[in-house]
Amino acid sequence: MDRYEYIIIGGGIASQRAVDGIRRADKEGSVALISAEPHVPYQRPPLSKDYLRGEEGLDEVYLQGEDYYAENSVELMTGTRVVALTPDDHRITLADGRHLGYGKLLLATGGRANSLPLQGADLPGVLTLRTIEDCHAIQELAKEGKKAVVFGASFIGSEVAASLTQMGLDVTMVYPEDRLWERVVPEVVSQTLQEIYAERGVRMLAGIVADRLEGSDRLQRVVLKDGTVLDADLLVMGVGISLNTELAEMAGLELTGPKKAIVVDEELRTSAPDIYAAGDIAAWPDRTFEQRLRVEHWDVARAQGLRAGRNMAGDVRAYTTLPYFFSDLFDVSFELWGDFGTWDQTLTRGEMGTSGYAIYYFHEGRLTGVLSAGRPKGERKPMQSLVQARVHLEQVGDQLQDEDTELASLVD
Repeated sequence: MDRYEYIIIGGGIASQRAVDGIRRADKEGSVALISAEPHVPYQRPPLSKDYLRGEEGLDEVYLQGEDYYAENSVELMTGTRVVALTPDDHRITLADGRHLGYGKLLLATGGRANSLPLQGADLPGVLTLRTIEDCHAIQELAKEGKKAVVFGASFIGSEVAASLTQMGLDVTMVYPEDRLWERVVPEVVSQTLQEIYAERGVRMLAGIVADRLEGSDRLQRVVLKDGTVLDADLLVMGVGISLNTELAEMAGLELTGPKKAIVVDEELRTSAPDIYAAGDIAAWPDRTFEQRLRVEHWDVARAQGLRAGRNMAGDVRAYTTLPYFFSDLFDVSFELWGDFGTWDQTLTRGEMGTSGYAIYYFHEGRLTGVLSAGRPKGERKPMQSLVQARVHLEQVGDQLQDEDTELASLVD
């Protein structure tokens, strides 16, 4: 049985960054990176934006070329599935029956796109977006198609709808929420977004769900619960992901929540000795918010992968990075820092539709997050520092709204 000092399972950004982390602390230890996908590790944000629109090539999607892994003495196993993990024996089993031993192991298996269980969901032309192959399938249909329907009003749904519109398709968004990004932004931001989409010709059908999908040999129509019929050449379901934590569950690792996320400590270790987890699948105890968090976004996977790799290789520190999100919709870019799971009040700095604005989110009087759209670059670090300090509304509320007040002056 072959044995590696480090095994990384997963093909996303957390896996590639874990290689960086390991090699910063251990130049010699043997490393194997195993991915079920037939690609070197890649990032997913371009799949709904620049790469989908044909404005970037695969070289911008791949995080590093194969030569990077060779230069770092990493055995890269793509198109390879791990079917079993045995913590007591420090061993994994591959789909071809091989067994590999490990000293330390990282689970960075991410998630898979959900698909609604509708009649007709198996028709050609009905797609999700999670992989490079998914993106290619959408591109091919978009070349010939004229009418597209997008399910979902969060990050993926709104980004795909914007990109398909920019690609020249007639796009309709269908979502059960009352407004775009309902869970993440106050109503005034949703209204601004909806105005932008409407100006670009996107039809938005809020507060409604689909009943069935129809077509003879391919998708032709989307029938909604209220009887509305939408002609469609293409449907993209942006309705969330399910976590790839089956290996962890079979191995007896501690899981949490309805999605069965993997419980990790501050150093990203799981409940099993020498097994770590990072990215979408990891639920960690966050020091800033004093609660367990799990975040499905690029930057969290990026930061956790690096930290997990370093920790595995002996450079042990707690993971304390503030959660960060970003999204590009048409010509508007958003950045978000913090925890947006619970908030009950917001304050705005700047004016929407003019020079840029920032929304400050509070829960029970303490700052919990910031959304920034077009604000000066000099405000980025103070925004993060204010969130990490969990400043009180009564102490900083007036100054936050006053653009003459330098944000950095509020940090102390």
